[in-house]
Amino acid sequence: MQFFRRRDYRVILDSDASDEEDHEKNLPLAVPMSRLSKIATFLAITCTAFNLVYLAYMTIPYFLHKEPELASLPRPNQFIGLERINYTKHPFPNAKIATFAGVIAQIDRSRPKFVYPVDPRRRSTYFGTVSPDDRNVLATNQISTVMQFRTRDFGMEWCKLKLALPDSARYDPSDMNNEAERERNWLLEGDTSDLEVWELEASQWIDPRYLSYSTRPQRRGHLFSFKVQPNTTHVSREVRCPADKIATFEIFCVSPGCRVDIWQNKLQPPIGSFKYYDVPFSKADSVMAGLFLEQRSSL
Repeated sequence: MQFFRRRDYRVILDSDASDEEDHEKNLPLAVPMSRLSKIATFLAITCTAFNLVYLAYMTIPYFLHKEPELASLPRPNQFIGLERINYTKHPFPNAKIATFAGVIAQIDRSRPKFVYPVDPRRRSTYFGTVSPDDRNVLATNQISTVMQFRTRDFGMEWCKLKLALPDSARYDPSDMNNEAERERNWLLEGDTSDLEVWELEASQWIDPRYLSYSTRPQRRGHLFSFKVQPNTTHVSREVRCPADKIATFEIFCVSPGCRVDIWQNKLQPPIGSFKYYDVPFSKADSVMAGLFLEQRSSL
């Protein structure tokens, strides 16, 4: 049968030179790139580079964009027409408003880059994290407190700082029976005869998360000094405070060894903030303690 035909025997070569020759014959031939392919490749690379540059250009405003400060946003006039009232015929009530500071934070000149905790009384409870409004007003020879107030209401543009230290809110660390924490009370140590108040160059709210001695606002000028004594209310001279503006102060103790340490809460007396009208001076002081801004009528 011819199906199984006998073939001649062929000796296999010892070297693989023939395999290499066969492999070289089977390699695909390099086809030269045509002119049209070169143009298409160049256009693709050019478009890709243009898209990358355009994308980078469009993202630059996103990274450079800065949200405006809330305090700098325009506010609607909530006292429309009140400026047209003849207050000689209709006297403005003899009212006083006690304004609590919106920002209270410490800076330390011995540690220029140190940032104090923003929420010092924060604690975890069974119901979650609790953040009381307790804030510390601390003044020593190295540590000062920055306080910011927003003056509100119409025609209340005369202000003065009041520091009230009633004896009922004094904290005595030597009293072993005193189990109360340092909440809403005050402590004086050393020579507190020269507590200075400076006005700072800051018309917007300060973010206390980034406030340190090296980033503090510049001082505008010295306003007044307190001679702090226990069970006494200290009142500064009056300054002009335009409505809906922010006033920034720095509280600093000059004497070495001086320490004025006050914990206050804007919601809970005895150390806090509230409104009072025609209240006798002594009665108001017996209720309020701490450092606050008192506004009175400017009409």
